[in-house]
Parts: sequence; structure tokens; C-alpha cells
Amino acid sequence: MCHYRGQRTTCQETGERASRPGAERGLRVMFMDGESGTNTDDPAIPGLFERNPVSLTPAEVAAASRPPLTMIGNRLRETNANAPLSAAQSLVLSQLTTTDSMPITELAAADGRAISTMTEIVGRLTSAGLVVKRGGVEDRRQVRVAITAEGRRALEDNQRLRNQTLTERIAALSDQERAALAAALPALWKVAEIDPVAWPRVHPRSERRRRRTTR
Repeated sequence: MCHYRGQRTTCQETGERASRPGAERGLRVMFMDGESGTNTDDPAIPGLFERNPVSLTPAEVAAASRPPLTMIGNRLRETNANAPLSAAQSLVLSQLTTTDSMPITELAAADGRAISTMTEIVGRLTSAGLVVKRGGVEDRRQVRVAITAEGRRALEDNQRLRNQTLTERIAALSDQERAALAAALPALWKVAEIDPVAWPRVHPRSERRRRRTTR
């Protein structure tokens, strides 16, 4: 069910998926445990912070980055529980802000969901007045979805709330630490396989997998 009241939507959905000293210090901070502020229990991780970042292998970087990325993901999921929109709804609305309308098949492909699941998500957004459907009278495969003004407002509210969680933590970092984090942004976007120039549009997951295998 999905209910939109004022600026809040509550939903339940199926299917919801040359080193510099400053840089080294930033790595230490970013690879710390989110709760205790100490290194994680992984015995392979503590020694990595004393090494030149350039010398770390992909496996070592993965081992050291997984704990903080997991903790950040957990924090964002906790925030999402109280956010106006679910993660799936937010992604759909974000996609729709980049174009006049999109077919459900493209929305499903971008999020890696079954068309039936995406149809349910779009149906809830439609009931909440956040999107409208166009066409498809004779062929449901031709149904296109467009975001409404109410949908744009809901998306902006949702993004503001979700950004706040990270903003507060990043604001607590030193200037050097923030600079180290900012320097890592291009690599993070590349690891996530999303294009900052095209964002919020994302390539279908099948295309992202194909690009990864052809590198």
C-alpha cells in the first residue's frame, strides 16, 4: 500500500535492492568502524592504513572499503524508513525528471526489476498522484510514465532528508578529511557504475554488466 499525505508517502513494496599525508589520513577515517570509531575486526584491515594507498591491491581496497560502505548503506536505509519515498520509488522518480516520459519497460531495466514489479511500483506512485500514465490504451507495453509536479516536490523532500544524514557526518570531518573524501568521488561513482554526467539517468543493469565485461 502507498499513501501520500501532504509531503509524505508511506509504502510497502515487493522486490525492494604518489600518496599524500592528508589522503592517508582521510583513508584512515573513511575505513574506521561507523559505531566505535576503531578499526574493524577484520585482521587484514588495520595494517592497510599504514601503507602507501598506491601499493594497495584491488582486493585490499575492497576489504578496507566494504565495512564503511556497508555502515553508510545501513544508515541510509534507516533514514529511508522515515523518508517520504522508498528507495525504489525515489529511483523511478529520479529517472523521470530527466525526460518527458518513459515506458515501464525502461524503468524496470534501469533498476533491474521485473516488469510486473515495476508496474506495481508505478501503480502506487500513480495512486499517490506522483506520476501519471500516458498511452497504452490498446497495448499495455506502450504505457509511458511521467512525473507530476507533486512527484517532483516529493522527490526533492526525500533527497533533502537522505542527504542530511551524510551532510552531518561529513561536516564533522576536518578540511583535510573532506578533501580526501572529495578526491575519491570520481572513483566511487565509477565503482558504482553510474555516470555523474548522465545522472540521475542510469543505464540498464544488463548494459552496465556488458560494459564491465568488455573493459
